[in-house]
Formats: sequence, C-alpha cells, structure tokens
Amino acid sequence: MKIFTATIIVASFLCGLAIIASSYSHTISKVKRGDGSPIYYYMESAKSGLKSDTLLVAFQGSDCNSVKHNDFIKDFSKGSWPSADLLLIEKPGITPSLPHDMSTERTDCPVYYLQNDSPIQRVQDARAVVSRVLEGRRYNNVIALGGSEGATVAAMFAAESRIPDVVVLINGGGRWFLEDVLHNIKSTTSEHQLSSELEDFKGFAEHILEAKPFDIEVSNHGYDWWRSMLTIDQQSVLSQINMPTLVVQGGRDKSVSPKAVTEMIEGLQKAGKDNIELLAYPEMDHGLIAQDGQSMMQKVTGDIFLWLKTSLRPELNKSVH
Repeated sequence: MKIFTATIIVASFLCGLAIIASSYSHTISKVKRGDGSPIYYYMESAKSGLKSDTLLVAFQGSDCNSVKHNDFIKDFSKGSWPSADLLLIEKPGITPSLPHDMSTERTDCPVYYLQNDSPIQRVQDARAVVSRVLEGRRYNNVIALGGSEGATVAAMFAAESRIPDVVVLINGGGRWFLEDVLHNIKSTTSEHQLSSELEDFKGFAEHILEAKPFDIEVSNHGYDWWRSMLTIDQQSVLSQINMPTLVVQGGRDKSVSPKAVTEMIEGLQKAGKDNIELLAYPEMDHGLIAQDGQSMMQKVTGDIFLWLKTSLRPELNKSVH
C-alpha cells in the first residue's frame, strides 16, 4: 500500500489563530488516568469579580500544542459567554511545557500523545476532569464548546456524559470524517494532482480501517486517532444529544464540507431532533475569516451569546444584561 503523504488540514481553527504569549492566568491542576499518566487542566474564573454559576468547557482542535498557550480559544469562549468560568483540558500526553508550534509535521510531539490521543480518549479525560471540578463547585449551567475536532469531542462528551446543559459546535464537519478530508483535498489540490491524492488517501483510510494497530505518524497523529476519526458517525452522536445544540458552519470552509454538514443537520431535523439548530455563515472559512480577509469572531461570538441567552436555564438568563 502506498502511504498517504499529502498534507491534510486537520488542525482546528481554535488553534490555527493561536497567540503564543498568553495574557491569561490560570489555576493549573491535574488528575490521573487509569494508567497513572496525568491529565492537565486549567481553570480561569470569570472576570466579573462575582461567583459564576456557569462553567464553559472549551475543547481545542487537532494540533499537537498545549491549550494553555492558545489565547484564541480563550477569547472566543469569553466572547461567547463572558460571565462563565472557563475550563480547558490538555490532550493526552500534552503538558504546558510543550513549545507552541503550528507545523503540520512537528518533530517533538510527545510519544504518549501519538500513541494515545483520540477523540474517544479525550472524552474519557473530559469526563474525569469535569466530574472532579463539579465535585468541588456547583454550577447552574455547563456549556460544552468546541471547534473542528474539538466540536467532535464536545458532541461526544455531551452525548455520553449528559453533563452539559447546552452544546456549541463550530466548523466540526459532517457525518463522516472521510468526506471532510476528501473535500479538503478537492479544495486545496491542483487539478493534475487531484486524482492521485484522492486515491492515495482513500487507500490510506482503507488500510487504517482494515489493519491491526501499528506504529504510524501522519499529520502528527497515530493509529488510534486516525481509526477513531474514520469510524465516528457524527450524525449518530448528535442524535443522542437531547440538550439545545448550536452547529455553526462557514460556507467557505475548505477543511470540512459545508454541504455534508447541512445534509447531516437536515437529516437530524427530519428525524425529529428539533433541539439542534444550524447557524450558517456563507462567507466564513474554517478560521472564522470572511472573504474580504476580516475576522468574523466578534460577529460569531455575538450570535452565540444571543443563542445562549435563550437556551440556558431561566434562572441564569435573569442575571444577563
């Protein structure tokens, strides 16, 4: 089999616009997995000075970087619901000491990350961390928010744990990851290379699905990650979510297929899932950038804020101004 070597855009927009020097301060904590390895997580209290009754759990995307150094995800989360306490969870094997590097094939990804990172493991980690946080503090509302791969993780976390009260998913792709990657290849590959690139990736995906676990690193991901992403049925995951869910999707997204997202949401709504709402921005790309090159983050977070005002529990809405 020919190993697929083309660059794949799998990094989340929540990491693609990260700022290395973080201006935020956090409380750094950790819990242990069953194998004894640590899960690092960070709590940032709401800046209002008042005790918040909302916890926002934000899930970063798929790049090999510490979420601690990502100001974009923090700004986006705070813009979506400013009065929330913010919880960020590192991916398996990642620590705050990992230097920030947006290279597609960085050479210093931790071995534990390459061997163990996957959406399934991230959900298990999130359940452990959020349960620990909620043991020590009661919140009226819990918001799960994620973009790109982080959206997949947020949806799975909501479906499996039932902990969140509302879910916000941004540019998270359609039902099948394979369709999104093929869309990415078609959107970013020259015509004379397109056919071979498509066939290469289809062959790679088929090999991952048929083979027993083996050592591999493609786009800073190992076997567990690739197999998980290729087998997750996002439509099935969303069908198991009963809390209000907002799906935000840009129409100019080259990383995931806007068409596949629309078809998935329409299928869910036809099946009676009226708790799921699609908020589409035809002019927006995967990084929340409009066609004129301007950031749409303020517009998107403002719309999410308005949606949350109508979706969170009434006792919280009374305190919103």
